[in-house]
Amino acid sequence: MIRWHPPGTPDNRRAVITGIGPLTPIGIGLEAFWQGLRGCRSAIRRLELFDTSGMHAKHAAVVEGFMAADWFPSHRLKRLDRYAQFSVAASKLALEDAGIVLDPEDLNERVGISFGTALGGISNAEQQHGNYLRRGNRGVARALALQVFGGSAHSNIAIEFGIRGVATTNSNSCASSNVALGDAMRFIRDDLADVVIAGAADTPLCPLTFVAFDNINTMSRWHGDPPEFACRPFDRARDGFVMAEGAVSFVVESLEHARRRGARIYGEIAGFSHSNEAYHMTTPRPDGEPLVRAMRDALDSAGVRPEEVDHINPHASATQLNDLNEGEAMKRLFNSHLSKLSISATKAYAGHALGAGGALEAAACLLAMERGWVAPVLHLEDPDPDCDGALVRGDGREQEVRVTLSNSLGFGGINSCLVFRKV
Repeated sequence: MIRWHPPGTPDNRRAVITGIGPLTPIGIGLEAFWQGLRGCRSAIRRLELFDTSGMHAKHAAVVEGFMAADWFPSHRLKRLDRYAQFSVAASKLALEDAGIVLDPEDLNERVGISFGTALGGISNAEQQHGNYLRRGNRGVARALALQVFGGSAHSNIAIEFGIRGVATTNSNSCASSNVALGDAMRFIRDDLADVVIAGAADTPLCPLTFVAFDNINTMSRWHGDPPEFACRPFDRARDGFVMAEGAVSFVVESLEHARRRGARIYGEIAGFSHSNEAYHMTTPRPDGEPLVRAMRDALDSAGVRPEEVDHINPHASATQLNDLNEGEAMKRLFNSHLSKLSISATKAYAGHALGAGGALEAAACLLAMERGWVAPVLHLEDPDPDCDGALVRGDGREQEVRVTLSNSLGFGGINSCLVFRKV
């Protein structure tokens, strides 16, 4: 096992989060996002961006009220598609929340970027392909080649803020957020940076992408009312995930750097694990052993015992097999302690933003630690018995959270787990 962040790491190499920048279907900005959670509000609605009449899936969660012209000058917008806009805007929000001002004219060589995405600029590429079919070469935007690749996220963040340190964008499917934060922790630990902008963005709501996921029977086919019931994590009637768009960025600093400037600290990235099941592209290994091992490795890397965990935000995509597998894995690892901790499942609020989904969940975990309140599982009428006793219901739970575990699982059997700890 790789110890990503060994216990006993000195303060100048411990990674803490000092800024959170949500751009999500339930709110843009930290307080709007928090009020979306506290209000137990779901943003899942009937999808109206394009015609879904020939598709089984009908619902999604869209970021409403984002006006790119309010965030960027016109000359910048020519080179930024929605994916890049979300990435940069969320990073602006995180830096503002952290109280850090980066001058793009400075040599910010001790600042890094660690971003993630599942699909990058695919929606813009899909739209441009339609233009090409209608108008030929002249219909294609000149900046398209600069927009379709996933790395346009960290590239544009670097340009916006003058960041010249280590920078990368990973594409580990729905585990991309956790990998981005895990890599940010590693950048701090290995003295590659003092400050890292980390996070993820995805804007996948376009017809071809939507129908591709629809065709592999992973998305909810709920056609009834209310529309938000399309996403029901851990409910026996769950039938698939609900696609969403969104982004969340974080400011990650060394503990010493954060304390030196008197920063507010949401929590420490105390542990991380990243592994593959080597089994199937969409079906988890039936015995659940790889996920049990991934969670245990993350806790071991943080020097945390299972009984010290207060809260879990699982992947909980609301698919039959994955929720069952994750519930059984948590039961095996935590055993009798499972009923003593709290489990949220926040994809019922903002849908599943693919590579950015874990970033929304990380934000919810960090706010639970800072503000002492855990979000309930929405739309839970007939809970799966494997983790019923730990699922938070009703209006949420007032609770001191000192250690929280967040799982993000991706296509191809990718398991990634983060441990956050109060400082």
